[in-house]
Amino acid sequence: MASRRLPCEGRASPPVTVQPGDLSDLPNVMRVMDTAFPETYGEGWNHHQCRSMLLMPSAKLLVARQRDNICGFVISRQAADEEELLMIAVSPECQSQGIGYLLLEQMLLIARKDQVAAVFLEMRSGNPAAKLYAKFGFREIGLRRDYYTGPNKKKFNAITYKTTFNN
Repeated sequence: MASRRLPCEGRASPPVTVQPGDLSDLPNVMRVMDTAFPETYGEGWNHHQCRSMLLMPSAKLLVARQRDNICGFVISRQAADEEELLMIAVSPECQSQGIGYLLLEQMLLIARKDQVAAVFLEMRSGNPAAKLYAKFGFREIGLRRDYYTGPNKKKFNAITYKTTFNN
């Protein structure tokens, strides 16, 4: 799959590889999920939700590894000629190193190879990942008011984004 040496706070870092994952990676995916998504926003999934999604035949899991440690992942699923990016996360200690970019880049390359015409995603309003998605041509197409609920019952809007391929 993909391998790239990424900067790590000014010092040489081990290369990051992105490769397909499977259910055996779920404990490490959950470790990343639990640390990458603050409870404040109600965005993270639990073990059962992740497992159920990964058991679907159309689901895809890509994992980013640094040495043997999973430091990020992306989960998506395809329906006809559309792909939905369901979840992407990078461990907090590995953020701002280009790992999210590499994961998204590989997911989109696979989608294009699979003859996907459009990719959709939904995320919390105000999420700084919007900058990453814009680099790949994602544009805002919709809003779901009060979609996410944090543990204190505070509501957060979700924004839907779309990008298309010029095949």
